[in-house]
Amino acid sequence: MDNRVRELRNEKGLRQTDLAGKINVSQQTISRIENGINSFPADILIHLSKVFHVSADYILKLSDTRVTEEYRIEVERKLERGRDFFHSFERLSQTNQELVKCLMRQLEEQQSK
Repeated sequence: MDNRVRELRNEKGLRQTDLAGKINVSQQTISRIENGINSFPADILIHLSKVFHVSADYILKLSDTRVTEEYRIEVERKLERGRDFFHSFERLSQTNQELVKCLMRQLEEQQSK
């Protein structure tokens, strides 16, 4: 258990305090989980599973399959939505592709305000 949580946290580039904030527990709780000192309740396991997009079985070392079925379906839906855009984008000239990228950055900046 301890290795999987630490491994996943490190892969995401999160500090223990970052992960703790995401699942609303203390940094000490994350440390104890990673060091195998504490077992953790189902609600924390569920939160960890959602944060890392892995199955609870993966965190508990009951499976080596990382990706949950729900996450795989979500990714497939996003890929399907982006497929038409991608094909259109690929048909554009290099200059127009750069223009589209610039416009997208501007739209992202406006949206985040």
